[in-house]
Amino acid sequence: MENEKRGRFKWQMLELPDGITTSSGNWYHITSEGIKNYLPGLLQKHSLEKIIREADAWLKSGDILSLMLYFILTLLAVNPYLAALVSIVFFVFWFFNTGAFVMVSLGPVIKVIQSDAFVYTVSGVVLIYFSFTGLEAMWVGAGMLFLFKVGLLRLGIKYVLAKQSNLKTQMPDRILNMLLIRYGLKEGVLTGSVKEMEEELLRVINYHRKNKK
Repeated sequence: MENEKRGRFKWQMLELPDGITTSSGNWYHITSEGIKNYLPGLLQKHSLEKIIREADAWLKSGDILSLMLYFILTLLAVNPYLAALVSIVFFVFWFFNTGAFVMVSLGPVIKVIQSDAFVYTVSGVVLIYFSFTGLEAMWVGAGMLFLFKVGLLRLGIKYVLAKQSNLKTQMPDRILNMLLIRYGLKEGVLTGSVKEMEEELLRVINYHRKNKK
């Protein structure tokens, strides 16, 4: 078990024979041995904890980005309800296309903007400003803060997707897969094919399903 304090929240990860789970509620159907097989030497340069933490951050990135989008739009005098709708549409788009935007160089930024200090500082300043310029924007903004900080939309979509048994790989696996590819290309250790990486994910997923029966 590895962990690190983030204010009152302690992030944790645990590697099991059928994958890696984290305290953020994400399950990655791959092990460190699987990573070593098609990315030899990567875990010597970047720890497993660092990579999994970044994958977690990318999975939650849509929440804070959508909230910031709402603040930006309303500060530009867009109607609060329209801004909220655009932010929700953006969230859905980002959720299903996060993998296309995953970049190793942006990992630290994604983690910083998700910190409570950043979120509450920016939200507090903007909502106080709205309290003087438009109460409607403030109340809608408070609702958006709750919606995205708690991650209700993300949890709702994950619940729906979990019911679709025809999905070969789940969102956490796809994001981690893309992050590993980016790391492999950056470090020049990507010797296996993407197809082999997918096969390894499916192997562990099948192992997990058999053991649940």
